[in-house]
Amino acid sequence: MIISKKSEADWAVEILREKKEAMFYRDLILEITKKMERKVDDFTLTSIHTRLNLDNRLVYQGEGYWYYDNNKVR
Repeated sequence: MIISKKSEADWAVEILREKKEAMFYRDLILEITKKMERKVDDFTLTSIHTRLNLDNRLVYQGEGYWYYDNNKVR
């Protein structure tokens, strides 16, 4: 049995689903670091931000807020 590790974007979708509202990008990224038990440093924050930008399930709402695309998440 293969157990897959959740990606940063998977965590983002899960967090946003729980909150049921858009989140400011920094708050979302900090929540992801906490869930993944990663240290909070510039490299980690930048890396997570980049990964979120590349995932098409997540949508920028404007003014720093992100949410997920209901049509792309099951």
